[in-house]
Amino acid sequence: MSRLLTLSLVLLLTACSSIELDETNPSNVNLDGTWILDFANSDDVPDMRDGLNRPKQRQPRNPREAQISEIRGAIGSGLAFIVHDFEVLRADKMEIELNPDSMGIRYFPGVYRDVSWGERQRGLWEVYAGWELGDLVILSRAPDLRVMERMQLSGDRLTVQVEIKADDEQRTLTRVFRRGRE
Repeated sequence: MSRLLTLSLVLLLTACSSIELDETNPSNVNLDGTWILDFANSDDVPDMRDGLNRPKQRQPRNPREAQISEIRGAIGSGLAFIVHDFEVLRADKMEIELNPDSMGIRYFPGVYRDVSWGERQRGLWEVYAGWELGDLVILSRAPDLRVMERMQLSGDRLTVQVEIKADDEQRTLTRVFRRGRE
């Protein structure tokens, strides 16, 4: 039963994403190391506790959505929920360890995050991660929430574009990091 549910989630996530990711690291992309935020070239992350507009209230459809709704109530809109869960939006520094099948990211301020290539369930999020034309893409979905992180490396510059869909709104934020010497 568990395998059937997992397979269903994988098929649904893959079909809905309209993106096919490679689970093999490109040989010319090395994200390892310390990355320092380039404030001048990065978007400011707005205070999204109230969303871009007042979020519409409705009853949750299932227990997982009810849990997200409860968390949202504690911290504000779905957009604020995303800023809380996706620490790249608040980080001034990242330390990345890249492996053949995954990567680890330590955010400052923030916590450590492990990302495995392929499809995974991480708490409330269905996560699909891998490579598309040299870019690392992490697609995360939860009821009424979607976040796509795209990491593009160009020399010693790492651009992280975060596309957010929540509360019937869409926003794209760009964070630019430079390879640190620390």
